[in-house]
Amino acid sequence: MMKLLRKQMLLCSILFLVFTLSACSAIGQTDENNLTDSATSAEKTVSVVRGTITPTVSTQTTIVPAVPFIISSPENGIFNTAVELEEKITAGQIIGTVNGKELKSPVDGTVTSIAPSNESVPSNYPVAIVHYTGFALNVEADNFLSTLPEYAELKAKFQVYDGVGPTDMIAVVSPAADENAFTGIVPQEGILQCLISQTVDVKSGQSATVVITATTRNDVLILPLSVIAGRQGTGLVTVITPNGERVETKVTLGVTDGANIEILSGLEEGDVVSATPPNLDPRGN
Repeated sequence: MMKLLRKQMLLCSILFLVFTLSACSAIGQTDENNLTDSATSAEKTVSVVRGTITPTVSTQTTIVPAVPFIISSPENGIFNTAVELEEKITAGQIIGTVNGKELKSPVDGTVTSIAPSNESVPSNYPVAIVHYTGFALNVEADNFLSTLPEYAELKAKFQVYDGVGPTDMIAVVSPAADENAFTGIVPQEGILQCLISQTVDVKSGQSATVVITATTRNDVLILPLSVIAGRQGTGLVTVITPNGERVETKVTLGVTDGANIEILSGLEEGDVVSATPPNLDPRGN
């Protein structure tokens, strides 16, 4: 009789333990599901803010001998030369004027082409070509230039891979394309040539990283690049309204520093935007 009683008590204990573990497991699973649901529903966002941004483009390229570069007319007018063909000139020397505005060479060099005096020229017309004897780094910067005003002041630094740097470039110029009877003197489209000082010890073929910057813009609307679908001209963002509605919104884009980008239109300061761009959000697919 006692043995039977012990067996019944043991069976009851086992059943109670199984029930308790099952209940705990169910509660734990429910809590885990709730946490997962909460994490899923908590969307990361960023706000549109006002700040400063320095237009920047960077790339890795190869050191090469510099090619002749162009000095262009800043406006329509009458060009008057101040130098002779094949003349040796120095950095800062006046090579001519357009409507009285001085055009200067940024570096020492040799004048290999010059427009005649009293010549009527349009804006952006190449009035002189100067050859700099030294090395350079060429950067494809068409998109970068498209966001900047004409004749924006540009500065550059470079770092040679496992070598000298970071070092200031002495000038950023527009290299001349090969001249022929059909095209005449034209710049290489979308290319910037960053000139290296003759005093810096480099050689042709070395790899280097170059960073070009323009004048910093103040008090502009800014968003991180990572939240925008699109990079040049226009893009899309997902605006989160105060009531939680998601609205895909088109924005006009300005300059970028590689991390943030200027917002020209489409958003206002304080607008809340999803941290996930529309093209990467599975909820929009």
